[in-house]
Amino acid sequence: MSGIQNTEWNENDVLDFLIENRIGRGIFYDMLETSDTSKSYDEYCGTAQEPLQNNRLVRNICATILNYLETIYSKSEHQNDAYDVCKLLNYWVYNSLNNVLHFSNSNNFNKISKVHGDIVIRWNNFNEDKLKETENKTCKPIINIAAYNDWEKRKELYEYYVDYSPIKTFLDFYPQGCRKFYHYVESKKKLYEHFKKPCTSDKKKGCPDFYEQCEKYDPDIILPTLKCRQEIINERKEAEHSALQRAKAHSVDDPNAQDESDDIKSFGASKLNKNSNNIRMYGNVLLGVVATSMTSGALYRVNINSLIQINRIS
Repeated sequence: MSGIQNTEWNENDVLDFLIENRIGRGIFYDMLETSDTSKSYDEYCGTAQEPLQNNRLVRNICATILNYLETIYSKSEHQNDAYDVCKLLNYWVYNSLNNVLHFSNSNNFNKISKVHGDIVIRWNNFNEDKLKETENKTCKPIINIAAYNDWEKRKELYEYYVDYSPIKTFLDFYPQGCRKFYHYVESKKKLYEHFKKPCTSDKKKGCPDFYEQCEKYDPDIILPTLKCRQEIINERKEAEHSALQRAKAHSVDDPNAQDESDDIKSFGASKLNKNSNNIRMYGNVLLGVVATSMTSGALYRVNINSLIQINRIS
């Protein structure tokens, strides 16, 4: 089946899978990326010659928002939506600006905030001018979407929430994709750990307003329910055991290591024997010197005494 393989998923793989199979946010993002950015919205976003913020890519993001609001979002009541499309749109907008303006330091962050603020004004003006009379609710910009430094993690968490149900439903018909889905869900553990502390505290400071919706998809809850779980656990245990056995065998049975050890021992013994011989030789020499000195001293004393006796006789 197209889109399902036995390797692990990253975020790009997931999005490609969703777009290819026309499910979840794949439909939504594909619609935005291929949206009409014609002259219809020049009044709000600037022209190709004089674009908003002097940047054609920023102008195209602006036009994409307004086109989606007018032609898609305002045409539906959104009472039975599986997720908040407006929130997803807001995350897409800020992330797209981030990609276009290359957020990497505080200066660029300030620049993005300024451009985002400009788009928010035009978004609100368009809602007021063009969509005020519509019976359906309008999608409003989230002004403080980047108020927290972890806005990217918040975006990832909400996208995971949006993606989980359609992917799971799809894979129920294609169980061979279980392993790939298992790794994808497992990769979200750190994401949930990041939000559990603020979201389980009394004040819930720093907790996303949609966290309660995401709790049911916590990897700690989902992973035990997947049919391929035990198979993956067994494979990992076997791999760990094999790696441990190889490490032990290498340290105990490596002939090179043993030969090297024997060489060291032989070299040490040879050096020790040689040193012992030298010590004995030096010791004998020293004793000879001492004995010779003692004998010379005795002979010297004998000769002196003999001379004294001769002198006395004389």
